[in-house]
Amino acid sequence: MRSELDEKYKKNLIKRIGALHGIEITERMIQSFVNVPREEFVLERDRNSAYIDSPRPILAGQTISAIHMVVMYISPSLANPKEGDIVLEVGAGSGYNAALFAEMVAPRGSTNPGHVYALEIIPDLVDFARENIERTGYSDRVTIVHADGGIGYPEKAPFDIISVAAASKEVPKPLKEQLKVGGRMIIPVGTTFFQELILIKKEKGEKFSQRNICGVRFVPLTGKFG
Repeated sequence: MRSELDEKYKKNLIKRIGALHGIEITERMIQSFVNVPREEFVLERDRNSAYIDSPRPILAGQTISAIHMVVMYISPSLANPKEGDIVLEVGAGSGYNAALFAEMVAPRGSTNPGHVYALEIIPDLVDFARENIERTGYSDRVTIVHADGGIGYPEKAPFDIISVAAASKEVPKPLKEQLKVGGRMIIPVGTTFFQELILIKKEKGEKFSQRNICGVRFVPLTGKFG
C-alpha cells in the first residue's frame, strides 16, 4: 500500500526532474507517476535504486529508461496522451512505460478508457513485462504482444500515439502507416553513436510533420528495421 510519505516523495521527485530538464509537468502526469510503482518494473536487486534518474538494467542486455526520458515521452509537448487514446508502444521492456501510458489514457473509473498495446521482440522480456503488468494490476489496460515492433500492430491500428523506445536508422514505414490522422509518434532515429529524438505528427491525407527534440541514446531496434 502506498504511504503518504511515498506519495509526497514521488510528487516532489517528478517536479524536480521536470524543472531540471525543462519538461512541463501536469497534474495528470504527477498522479500517473505516483500510481505506478517503478520498483515493481526493475530487477529485484535494483528495487532500492528504482527512483534514481538513470537507466537501470533489466534482462537480455536491455534497460528501463531514465525517469526524465519516460516523463518527457508522456509530456504535453510530445505524446500528450489523453483519456481514450489508443497507444502502440514499440519495445515493451519491463512494461513500465506502458503502465504510465495506461494511467494517462485509461485511468481507473474511466467511462472512455483507452488501451496500450506494447510490442516486444525478446521472449524473456515478453514474459517479464507480462508478469509485471499482471502483478501491478494493469492487464485490463495493457496488452503485451510478442512481435517485431518495427512492423507495428496492424490488427489494432490506427493509433493515436506510437511510442518507440528503441533507436531505428530510419522511421519504419509501417509505423507511419498505422498512425491515425492527428496522431503523434515519438521515435529515436540514428546510429549507435548518435540519435535524435523525433516527434512526428500525421496531418490530413498522407502528410507528416516532423520536429527534432533532442539528442538521445537508446538501445537499437531489432527485427526487420533494426
